Amino acid sequence: MDREALRAAITETIPWVKMSSLFVETFEEGHVKLCVPAANHLNHVGIVYAGTHFMLMEVAGAALFLATYGIQKYIPVNKAMSIRYLKPATTDISCELRMDREEGIQKLKPVEERGKGEWILDMTVTDAQGTVVSTSTCTYYLIGSPMA
Repeated sequence: MDREALRAAITETIPWVKMSSLFVETFEEGHVKLCVPAANHLNHVGIVYAGTHFMLMEVAGAALFLATYGIQKYIPVNKAMSIRYLKPATTDISCELRMDREEGIQKLKPVEERGKGEWILDMTVTDAQGTVVSTSTCTYYLIGSPMA
């Protein structure tokens, strides 16, 4: 798949993600930024629903993987995720992730040695003012791609 097809797959493959209005602002090797508008994601007390934070970070991590490595060898699947909610978000939220080339090589090295394995990311979500509203550590399990 080419880069534009991968970018589109991020928002089109999973029906709930598509319905969420999540959009990809940046999608390049080692750098992604995904955003979710607050509209339709506010809970009963007027803050962005906790599950929306989870979805945004989980999809952003997968997007970074796709943008950096493609899907020729591996596909990321969420294995575990811990989240900490720091401040209520009442505006649109975003998750921006960066990984330089050397870090990308090092993160994939143990997986390459075994043919599968864990790929771990620490992430933050910010509101429209740039305030960090939640953080997470997500462990993806990389499995062989059906395209391999």
